[in-house]
Amino acid sequence: MAKKILAAALALVMCASLAACGDKKEDKESSSKASKTSDSSKADVQTTSDETAPDETTSDETTADEDKAGAPVNSDTTFQTAEVTMKLINNNIIYIDENNLETRPTNEEVQAAIDAIFKQYKAAEDKDKQAFLDTFSFDILKEPMAELCDISFEYDNDHSDEEFQQYLASTNQTTKYAVVDDVIGLLEKLGDSDVNDKLSDAMEAKDGAKIRELLNKLTDSVKPDAEAIKTNLDTATIFNSKEDIQKMGDLGDDVIYGFFLEYSGKYEDQLYMRLTFSVLAGDKEYDLGGVETWSVGDDFGVYLTNQAEEVDMEEDMKCMSAKQIFEAMKLQMTAPEE
Repeated sequence: MAKKILAAALALVMCASLAACGDKKEDKESSSKASKTSDSSKADVQTTSDETAPDETTSDETTADEDKAGAPVNSDTTFQTAEVTMKLINNNIIYIDENNLETRPTNEEVQAAIDAIFKQYKAAEDKDKQAFLDTFSFDILKEPMAELCDISFEYDNDHSDEEFQQYLASTNQTTKYAVVDDVIGLLEKLGDSDVNDKLSDAMEAKDGAKIRELLNKLTDSVKPDAEAIKTNLDTATIFNSKEDIQKMGDLGDDVIYGFFLEYSGKYEDQLYMRLTFSVLAGDKEYDLGGVETWSVGDDFGVYLTNQAEEVDMEEDMKCMSAKQIFEAMKLQMTAPEE
């Protein structure tokens, strides 16, 4: 049921026809387009939320269909069932998650993530290598990476992998571990190879102090003229030094963002997210696929795994505002199954 509802919801966000909105027999399986996953980490993500207090309550005398939908929240900007949470943020962001998050981000954090996404994409469009590299903000992850190394060393010998995963889940660090693992993989390609080799040796030796020293050197080595950047930037990221990537250009004032949050976890002042992202602008729709973001305090880093893919927008969708799409999705989700 959750997948069916979510598939229909995403179909609207991704510009499927309005006819599909009323077709209850369609049973698509939704899937992430994120290029990297960490199966053992994601399996332990637990559902928590600090934003689930209902705006409106339903009557005790609900109909069978309403009771089946089980929507604890149904307001102008938030709709929540047992399976899905959907929000209309800033009148132009349609946010969806499956109630499977370690932590649900605030509206401000969602907006900040979108700003970071466009900052990286614009730098790639402009072929501005320095600005593009700056958007990763690798330096803000030096200590979080080192801390996770310390934890893994502690659990390496005296504890099972299951105990390690349980510890991560109990401290809201499961998503953090998965995202940081991907960032380390990216740094292996973009950072200095000699420093990477030394870092590998330090990890083998479980030398926390040396790891911190080398992480400083590794993040500092990510420079536009570095050999690793010349060799790997085009293949490891959306940056393409030889050809133009798909340009989104001026999106206008009526742009709508589809923000499907797959995983999210907050630990202290750190926030880690994995999401699928799309943009509706005028008569065009762009699918950016998988995105990972991380933040420490007010500083954001982002990793776009795909350049935008322009797809056809249905005629009926071209005249719809974000509010209209949001309301149509609410109707679809509450309609009784045939």
